[in-house]
Amino acid sequence: MTTKDKWKWYGHAAHFILGDRCRFHMATKVGKYLISTVGELPKREAKDKWDLETLGAWEKSFYETFVFKAGKPQCSDRCGNCGLPSLDGLEVDSIRYASAGEAAKGHYKMCEKWAKK
Repeated sequence: MTTKDKWKWYGHAAHFILGDRCRFHMATKVGKYLISTVGELPKREAKDKWDLETLGAWEKSFYETFVFKAGKPQCSDRCGNCGLPSLDGLEVDSIRYASAGEAAKGHYKMCEKWAKK
């Protein structure tokens, strides 16, 4: 089991091709796994700040958490060599949410789940 004091948190969107446009992102390395949560992707023609795109084809799915095997750091001088692991793109677990509160709680639950692996 990977204890919480060994978890490594990152401030970047770690997955999703439009992750850099998401206003919500959490990424945590837990043992050999990277848990990544993104959401709040504004529509291109947004009328207000809560006019969001769904992530995938699921209705009311504005946030998602994916788990990947963590690779070697993908860092450069641009990010200050933060240590964010690379991903192979093959998720081993995932879940979607409708709200930021659900996504934050779900991210932490997924970290706890994969800490036991």
